[in-house]
Amino acid sequence: MFAEFEKITHEKIDAGEPLTSEDLCKIYHEINVRYFGEDMIIDKEIDMEWARIPHFYNDFYVYQYATGYSAANSFVKSILENGKDSVEKYKGFLKSGGSDYPINILKKAGVDMTSPKPIKDTIARFNELLDMLDK
Repeated sequence: MFAEFEKITHEKIDAGEPLTSEDLCKIYHEINVRYFGEDMIIDKEIDMEWARIPHFYNDFYVYQYATGYSAANSFVKSILENGKDSVEKYKGFLKSGGSDYPINILKKAGVDMTSPKPIKDTIARFNELLDMLDK
């Protein structure tokens, strides 16, 4: 929801469209209605919520949650499948700290976030978990 709000507002700004607080409230309200559905009461007071969300101070911050989860899932999958070698790579990743760009540190540790594999593996894991819930 937050990512969609940012995407819409950035697209409008990139297109040269100025946005007022009223415009932002309208966009945010419409997204809330769409996400929560017609059965939920979406009070007008929620329209200003966008203004208090610190995530919006850094562009597309919410994507870090998904990419971080996907990277973590890749580490888990690798450790479960390959054991000690993958544990050592993970420790190396942790020890690297801020010595390089995260994408490079991850790649060195065996997690290539420039490929679709981490996301595909994460989606596969979510599907496994959903199947478990169905049983």
